[in-house]
Amino acid sequence: MSGGSTWRSRSTAADFASHDYADFAQEYLRRNEGYSDDHGATERRIAKQPASAKNEREGLARRWGLSFPCSARGTTRRSSGTLVARAPRHHHPD
Repeated sequence: MSGGSTWRSRSTAADFASHDYADFAQEYLRRNEGYSDDHGATERRIAKQPASAKNEREGLARRWGLSFPCSARGTTRRSSGTLVARAPRHHHPD
């Protein structure tokens, strides 16, 4: 790779030193085309049936092996481990 640093360089390590597992998981999902497609389809279903939002989002999280053990409500600071990845069930949305 020409130009820029590699993931093994000291400068790259320094750039990501403050990231926790949840940060890396979020970046992985943000760049994953399958997740992006599934998320978009989920949000379109919610737009058609807003009352289904909770179940749809729980289904999305389940399909991608995600859990959120800490409630986001009332949290004033970020803590590591808020997003926990589990093995995905490899269920594809309809």
